[in-house]
Amino acid sequence: MHPIRFCIVTVEELAARPKRRRAETVERLLDAALQTFAEIGFAAASVEDICRRGGFTRGAFYSSFRTKDELFAALFARETSRELARAEEQLSGIEQESDPVAFAVERCLSAFRADRTWVLVLTEYRLHAARHPEAAAALQEHAAGLRTRLTELIEDAAARSGVRLSLPVGELAAIVAALHDGAVLAALPGAGATYAADPAELERTALLLLLRAAVTTPAPTD
Repeated sequence: MHPIRFCIVTVEELAARPKRRRAETVERLLDAALQTFAEIGFAAASVEDICRRGGFTRGAFYSSFRTKDELFAALFARETSRELARAEEQLSGIEQESDPVAFAVERCLSAFRADRTWVLVLTEYRLHAARHPEAAAALQEHAAGLRTRLTELIEDAAARSGVRLSLPVGELAAIVAALHDGAVLAALPGAGATYAADPAELERTALLLLLRAAVTTPAPTD
């Protein structure tokens, strides 16, 4: 006879199950919102549209978020964290490169190509915020946090690669972010006709020029 085996579930495990289910629900809602906002825009998208795409009821939405704006705040936090994590991963080993500027541009462009849907959604929300002061204030707060983290990423990469910057890191971070957003918008269908070159190539050229101008030669060590 085989001994009877009991599966012992602790109180902590039982308590964690609803939290895991709620986290999974939130992730699916965020995925649905990202695609819905990109497809029809933030203003046009309804809670029902998001729930329909994610396979949820309105109750599931309102158990996690009070408004679409609150959902967008969670989406902003998730997408920007993923973007920065990709960039940080791509910059690994920069201290071993003879040309850290070219390395940073190529690796970060590779990471940033994955976020075009998010940039489109963010642009949609910026248009919404332009007409709604409360949304504008919230977006400004979110953006400030992103700039702080991007600044820290650039500071770390510069320190590891041994380069010096000729302008405040915060300003450089803001310029890089603005340049990337503009390049993504330029690549949208119909927008590319305005430019004589591929927007991706323009972004690469602009980033190289920007970073080379921002980097000064380190002082020789004795």
